[in-house]
Amino acid sequence: MTAPALTLDQINRMESREFSRVFGRVFEHSPWIAERSLTARPFASIEALHQAMCAVVRQASAPEQRALLVAHPALAGREALAGELTPESTREQAAAGLDALSRAEMDHISRMNQVHAERFGFPFIIAVRLNTKARIFSEFERRLALDQAAEERACLEQVYLITGLRLRELVSAQD
Repeated sequence: MTAPALTLDQINRMESREFSRVFGRVFEHSPWIAERSLTARPFASIEALHQAMCAVVRQASAPEQRALLVAHPALAGREALAGELTPESTREQAAAGLDALSRAEMDHISRMNQVHAERFGFPFIIAVRLNTKARIFSEFERRLALDQAAEERACLEQVYLITGLRLRELVSAQD
């Protein structure tokens, strides 16, 4: 039997420890975002909760934003190969077929991961569930040509897309 769906009233009444437990994994390895978003309660909707969480990131210091980006795993990278991804990242990468790359595709994405990390200092981030494998490769190539500030903005926008999907999935998974 599964747990009943969380209502907005229940979410708005959660103690901070329970709120962090439930929502702390929405942003990859960054529970501080959920913790800080509590000050925006009461949330009028799940979208309002997500917007509050995104506002925390937008208002965070540059080092905190960078730490959020660095916390993300490389696509089909070392963590994936070692089975060390979060359950959310594992499902997302598998849904895009990144767990079944050909040897040539694996070599190509490994090279792009390395170039991206060396150039920008954090992994390439894209909402893989919203993209095909071909589109992911194409975006990877396109974004390698961006400057530092533009790529940081692009990655943060992708984080917002990813976390919106995760949040809606998390709340609906409660039913």
